Amino acid sequence: MPSPYGSGYGLIQHVDRTLNRNTQYDFDEPFEGKEYRTAMITGHRWCGDCYSQNIEKLIEMALNLGVNHFLCGMALGTDQIAAKILIRRHLKWTAVIPCADQDKLWEPRQRSHYKKLLEQATKQVTLYSEYRSGVMQARNLWMVKRADICLAVFSGDPHSVGGGTATTVKMALDRNLLIYQYIPAESRFVIIEPACQQLSLF
Repeated sequence: MPSPYGSGYGLIQHVDRTLNRNTQYDFDEPFEGKEYRTAMITGHRWCGDCYSQNIEKLIEMALNLGVNHFLCGMALGTDQIAAKILIRRHLKWTAVIPCADQDKLWEPRQRSHYKKLLEQATKQVTLYSEYRSGVMQARNLWMVKRADICLAVFSGDPHSVGGGTATTVKMALDRNLLIYQYIPAESRFVIIEPACQQLSLF
């Protein structure tokens, strides 16, 4: 079965598994020999609270691998939904803020919600004092370099031009990170192993 990313990534195997109450988080130790401690989160900004359950599944899957800390870029959409889940579950996480004025152009309601989330982060890291071209990509690269696994809510193609999520997923692929991906357009989860082996979970 062809890879959704094309042949360029050389995904050598495609395995379908049924997602049910017994198997959705249990993969029989498919990544033996590697310790996974830090997970980064990336995803579409248009995602709303209706995707909360799916994002929580990604987090649960990471926890089952031994992840004990999460990196969250604090953008609108996926990032902030994930932050709410991490807070509710009392998990350790770092708010990775691209610039101190990240919320400058947001609506008052969005800015207030953002500040409340930041107050509850285990740790905050601010990379730049103010917005400039490239700070969002720098934030994403900072997380990719420090993560063992990428949790992605992503429906597109990482080869596509533009789009912060596409660029981040491509960086994670290039650095051979384990990727747990939820594809909203297809309502399914995919695992891309570090050895470029892909598991598709329906």
